[in-house]
Amino acid sequence: MAQRVRQYTGPYERWVFGKDLGRPFSFPGIRDWNSRYFAALMDSSVPLPDVKKVKFRSEPGDQVQRVDVRYPPLWNNAEGLAVRPFCFYDPVDTEDPEIEGMGDWIDQLLESLDTLFDMPDDIDEVTGRQIRPRYRVNFPINAKSWSQDYDAARAVDGFIKKANAPKAIIAVIDDGIPFVNRAYLDRKGDTRVSHCWLQAARSDGPSAVPFGRELSNGNIDALRAEYGRDERAMYTSAGAIDPDLPEVGNYLLRQTTHGAHTMSMAASQPFTATEQPSQDDLEIIAVQLPNSISWDTSGFGKEMYMLSALHYIFERGKRIAQAHGVDELPLVINFSYGWSAGRHDGDSEMDAAIQELLKSRRKLAPTYLIMPSGNTFEDEMHANFQEDAFVDNEISIGWQVQPDDRTSSYVEMWLPKGLDTSGYTFEITPPRGVSLDATPSLALRGDPRFPRGDPRNFVDIHAGGAVVGQLSVDYNRGTRWRAMVALAPSVPVTMPQGEPARWASSGRWTLTLKRKQNSARLGASEYINIWAQRDDDPSELRTGGRQCYLVNPDRVPRIKPALPEYAQPLSEIRGFGSMNGVANAELVTRVGGYVQSNGNPAHYSSAGGLLNTSGAAPSTWGKHVAMSGVSDRSSALPGTVAGGVLSGARSILVGTSGASPQVARYIVRSLANGLDPVSGMQVQVYDSKNPVENVQLRARIGDYKARGPWRG
Repeated sequence: MAQRVRQYTGPYERWVFGKDLGRPFSFPGIRDWNSRYFAALMDSSVPLPDVKKVKFRSEPGDQVQRVDVRYPPLWNNAEGLAVRPFCFYDPVDTEDPEIEGMGDWIDQLLESLDTLFDMPDDIDEVTGRQIRPRYRVNFPINAKSWSQDYDAARAVDGFIKKANAPKAIIAVIDDGIPFVNRAYLDRKGDTRVSHCWLQAARSDGPSAVPFGRELSNGNIDALRAEYGRDERAMYTSAGAIDPDLPEVGNYLLRQTTHGAHTMSMAASQPFTATEQPSQDDLEIIAVQLPNSISWDTSGFGKEMYMLSALHYIFERGKRIAQAHGVDELPLVINFSYGWSAGRHDGDSEMDAAIQELLKSRRKLAPTYLIMPSGNTFEDEMHANFQEDAFVDNEISIGWQVQPDDRTSSYVEMWLPKGLDTSGYTFEITPPRGVSLDATPSLALRGDPRFPRGDPRNFVDIHAGGAVVGQLSVDYNRGTRWRAMVALAPSVPVTMPQGEPARWASSGRWTLTLKRKQNSARLGASEYINIWAQRDDDPSELRTGGRQCYLVNPDRVPRIKPALPEYAQPLSEIRGFGSMNGVANAELVTRVGGYVQSNGNPAHYSSAGGLLNTSGAAPSTWGKHVAMSGVSDRSSALPGTVAGGVLSGARSILVGTSGASPQVARYIVRSLANGLDPVSGMQVQVYDSKNPVENVQLRARIGDYKARGPWRG
């Protein structure tokens, strides 16, 4: 076991799954390890292997044990798609004393996946080199959610075909989905929710989903008939309220949830009959994500669940269409979710997968994925460095870690694609008065210990002999260098029995990128981006997270310049470039938020990137807001009003998550009526005499505005 070479583990996997690293600070499903069921991603253009042939040769010895590998419902069997979700059960005991820790077990498993799938190499189109398929292990699946009898081709239990084909399908991916709420009934009193996948619910028998529980329109109507108006009893019976499963919990006992608000905005019947037509000609597909997705806001470990949700919606939409004798129907999906860090260039696994799906389905029918731009414009979580920022071949920035943060903190630095990083090194220094056992520093190159997978290297950050963090570099997806730091919580937290408490110091850490005199320079259109990962605390889950942020070394933390900053050069730390880290596929519709009373951008609404130039106005980089919806009614009335969990309940939500479903509602209604998708939206004109103002406003609002939410 000690001779095993680590082959695939990336920086997040190593930290989150590492028993002596970040595992004690992770979601309970990882921290209190008791599952051998996992979600994962496969990144390879070769055809999907037959899972019936997948085996696993365990260690030690030659005993062959069965690994139960499953694909979720895949639209068109994922034909022509490179990034694909799968899940598996591994019979190896992860607490075996011969396995040195969860990180070692993940290494063993990932190294074995080549053998499991027996897949040939890809060929890099640019270099012609062979590339091994990439695998990423995501968050575990609760054993009680694993379907014991799964068949993706099985007919969905209880599904009832409507008398008339829907004109379009509206879909929602979120948490806390109120699928029995009367706002989703048609005029006959039947539900319009045709399919709903509760990804973390207990499995209840033979199923057409690999984990969790699926409810059809017939199942939902049967719940309503059995329990009358007792909606909480319906949710409990359906497995959507389950206090013994942390991935589900009692979330739907609340008056409102994030998912209740967004689903109401996107798909409910009109609150007043005069404001819009009936929604009876639209069917609804919903996916409720596990609580672990919301608990950890870093973005790691969620891609399989998210991508499976998209495939599920596409696949069930196809079944609805074919039941009515057509191939596909117009489809609009609202996914009000995101994270802050990542590549932001459309080439992450998730962005690539989304782009592939949207591009393929748009050949058959109108297809839109609506996502919010994010809420971090003013949070000082993004910085951009151009060549002139280097002083003596160094750039530095402060990273402020707040006290009493009970979750891990992350920051990522991304270098330009194609930059020769020979002679570049990355290091971190602790806050003033804090000593580390050694100054962590890594050259931006791979370590020979990792001959396969992306070039990468790691070093643990020690203070007083204890591991308090991890510094890493990796050549992400073989195309772009990332330097990253993960830190333990800044306050002692409950540790596994027998383990001493360890924590990282709060205060201003300093990130420094150095290069040699003869190292490559940044070109005129090249830049280095830094993002602090989102680390806020979803109040309903009580993670104890506190948001870290970036600080210019030459100024006091949290002094914010007056806004707007029109006609002023952009500082390195800026809101432009704070775009949602998972909304960067070309075909995603990105939605910003504006204030209904004055039409101005919401102060928190994130935006795409801008660069300082020698011209009259900054130039743009990356993906930008396409259109905006109301996210605040006025400065005195923040947020939007929508429906809550129980029928008749109301919800107020502040943020672009409330703006996104308004746009989804506009687009799906226009498609159902046979109109242009932006029909009814307000075209934006930017004609200020100040060209800087025009560029900045357009970057935040986009080309269209949805005129306002349907009133509650």
